[in-house]
Amino acid sequence: MIKKVEGMDTEFQEYASKFESEINRGISTLCILSIVNQYGESGVHGYQVSKELLEKTHKKLRIEEGTLYPILRKLEGDRIIRSEREKEGRKRKFYYITKHGEKIYNYLSGFYSILSEAIAPFFDVKVHLKQNKYIYCPACANKIDIRNIEAKFCEICGHNIEKELDERGLIK
Repeated sequence: MIKKVEGMDTEFQEYASKFESEINRGISTLCILSIVNQYGESGVHGYQVSKELLEKTHKKLRIEEGTLYPILRKLEGDRIIRSEREKEGRKRKFYYITKHGEKIYNYLSGFYSILSEAIAPFFDVKVHLKQNKYIYCPACANKIDIRNIEAKFCEICGHNIEKELDERGLIK
């Protein structure tokens, strides 16, 4: 994000650039995983991931090919996503989230959401979590979709979430 500007303090620029890079590393991976998750069974190819990332972040989060594909390979190596090549045509590689990846994604997006809400006052911003769609496990922050909830326990940590479901009137 920080660009070299003539006359800008070099020390400031180096520090800010390094700090941005540290913050963006995890956020980029989580955003990429979110996009792959949204495409579900239809899968998504790398160029589309890059395009969606730019669109959804209003061009604030740009990931170059040299960064995107290593992240996708790492996620695949960690069994969080899988890939398949097209059998005909351009033979693009499509990425799909795995069951293991869904659990990881729900946990990490829940953790990030809760953390964002918690630190928002430090930066004079307001974060509103989608309480009508999700509950966040009070023990581990796992994001649990309440639109089709069946379990009474968090699938990540095993915490009994009946109290949270009852408070929302979701227990029959």
